[in-house]
Amino acid sequence: MTIYMIKMKKIISFFLVISAVFCTADIAVSKEKKNAEEAEPFDRGIGRTSSCFIPKGTVGAGVSFSYNSYSLGNGSEDSGYAMLFSLIQDLHGNMMSFGISPFASYFIADNLSVGARFDYSRSTLGLDNVNLSLMEDMNLSLQGFRYFKQSYTGSLTLRNYIPFGMSKRFAMFTEVRATGGYGQGKTYKVIDNQNVGTYQDIYNFELGFVPGIAAFITNEVAFEVSVGLLGFEYQKIVQLTNQVERSEMEHSGANFKVNLLSIGFGLSFYIPTGNKAKSTKSDKQ
Repeated sequence: MTIYMIKMKKIISFFLVISAVFCTADIAVSKEKKNAEEAEPFDRGIGRTSSCFIPKGTVGAGVSFSYNSYSLGNGSEDSGYAMLFSLIQDLHGNMMSFGISPFASYFIADNLSVGARFDYSRSTLGLDNVNLSLMEDMNLSLQGFRYFKQSYTGSLTLRNYIPFGMSKRFAMFTEVRATGGYGQGKTYKVIDNQNVGTYQDIYNFELGFVPGIAAFITNEVAFEVSVGLLGFEYQKIVQLTNQVERSEMEHSGANFKVNLLSIGFGLSFYIPTGNKAKSTKSDKQ
């Protein structure tokens, strides 16, 4: 009986040792797996898609445009207008802005293109009359005020498309623009049939970020909407007042906001040139 008990103790001890070894090995493997998971960054899969929205080798071209027009002083009888502009009286004038931008691009990879664009913009403001009443004995008036600005800019672009799921028709895009340009502006009044005021030469450089949405309305034609969101800008203004006084101003900075005045609508035409592009032409849906 004593010998049997001794053998049982040895067998139990052996199994305990084996169990301890396996438990230790399992704990070590779990720790290594956990460390590996912690070391590997979490990836949500943004930018990874098997859907080819626009294939490599495609040539794109198009034009975008924007237009805004305002007529000032036509709502003076409205109570909301009277409350909002209680300090401004007899306001009459108009404001207009217009822009057109032809562009071209080439797809160096699926959904990724490089390109160039040219922008022309024009803005005008005319105030026929405006009176500013600060207090009972303090009034300011302005008549015949005019403002005009036009600018010419060129940009190099890099655009990446992210399709909605597996869609071949709808996609978001993000575009980076490196822009440089020149503009002219003038602020003046007409006195005795002569323009008297300040004239400006404007030099502008900008690195901008422009997101948007593209939707194919046919197999090769897409409608696009974009809006300026983020920009790093440097601007230099050289102005001359009454053809005598000269001054300069430099400005640089960054902005992060949705600029509603920079909303652009455009049409793009895409011409497939590679074999892959031709083979995927029938996949649009």
